[in-house]
Formats: sequence, structure tokens, C-alpha cells
Amino acid sequence: MTLKSIPLLLLGCIGGILPLLAQDSSYHNYLYDSRTAYFRQLPVAKKPVIFFGDSITQWGDWCEFLGKANILNRGIAGDNTNGLLARVDEVIRHRPVKLFILVGTNDLNKHMPAASVVATYRRIISTVQAASPGTRIFVQSVLPINNQLIGRQYYTGTNEQVIDLNAGLKEMATSLKVTFVNIYDALLDRSGQMDARYTYDGLHLSGEGYLKWVQVLKQQRLI
Repeated sequence: MTLKSIPLLLLGCIGGILPLLAQDSSYHNYLYDSRTAYFRQLPVAKKPVIFFGDSITQWGDWCEFLGKANILNRGIAGDNTNGLLARVDEVIRHRPVKLFILVGTNDLNKHMPAASVVATYRRIISTVQAASPGTRIFVQSVLPINNQLIGRQYYTGTNEQVIDLNAGLKEMATSLKVTFVNIYDALLDRSGQMDARYTYDGLHLSGEGYLKWVQVLKQQRLI
């Protein structure tokens, strides 16, 4: 190896590492800070089931959908994988029986590489496993979008990107010995878009969309 080749080698190594180190701090806003502070003020729950994620999780009435009182909703609109990692300790303090995670939509909208999203996701799960080994963890697939209904002025992600990310999440779940739950396919229409019945803006779910999600969880006897 010549001295001239060393800088090129280092550049190649750095180029391979940077996608895994990519950070997105856009989650850090008034809503995130106020809702996280609110969560931290609540008492520790006894053997809860926790839904952990962004707006798609936050806007689900999980206790009502599932007819259970021991469910905690830890969704925050606009959140991403880095935001979940920054507040995962609040989830861990409850030592949940089950933890259902769904995040990644906002990462894609910020053009975060799939490899970086998966790497941060891995840190979230590994942190939970180390601190609360009795928690059963479920990685739920990122949901599809509907190109005809979505407003491209505020969302730039594509179903192709979602499919690629879900493949990485599934592989990661297998390696960490947690359960991957495919919600994506259950929400599709015949053209490969999110069925218009399940969304009101091409991205977020309608009541019928949430009921379909819950149906998948019940059919697989996960809850």
C-alpha cells in the first residue's frame, strides 16, 4: 500500500460509516419536549402494554380499539428514530410486558438513509433488551402511502423507500430475536397503494385503517 492510497482508503471507510451515523434532530420541538415532560410526570404503570412511535401511533385510541385498560400510548407527532432513542428511558421505567414500535415515516421524509434508520432502531431495541429483558418487543412495519391522496408539499417519501426500509427492519428484528409484524401488506389496495378506505390524507390512518391494524395484531395473537 502506498502513502497516496491511504487518504483514499480512509475516505472510503468514512463514506461507509457516515450513513450509519446520520442524525436527525428535527424531532426536538415544543410538542416533543412538552409531551415527553408530561410522560415523565406520570406514575409508573403496572405491567403495561406500550405503543411507541410518531403521530400514527399517537392518534390511535389503543385502549378503546383493544378493550384493555393497561395500554400506554407513547406516540408523539413528528417523531423519528432519534427521538424515540432519546426518550426510550421513559418507556423502560414501566418495564412493559409488551412494546409495539412503529417509527420511520418521518425519517424517510427527512431523506435519512435506510441503513441509518435501522441502525438507530437497533440501538432502541438493544437498550430495551438490556434494561427490561422481560419485555416482548414487536417491530411493526412502516405503513404504505397513497400517492393520489398525499400532499407532496409536506411528504416526500415513497412506497419504494418504505419497502426497502421494512426489509432492513425485518432482517434486524430477526437478528435481535424480536417479532416483526407486517402491517404494510394489510393496508394495500390492488394497485400497491395504501387503500383509500384506510387513510384520509394518504399518510395518516382513518378509523377503518386503525381497525385493520388492530385486526392484524389480533389475528396473529400478539395482543
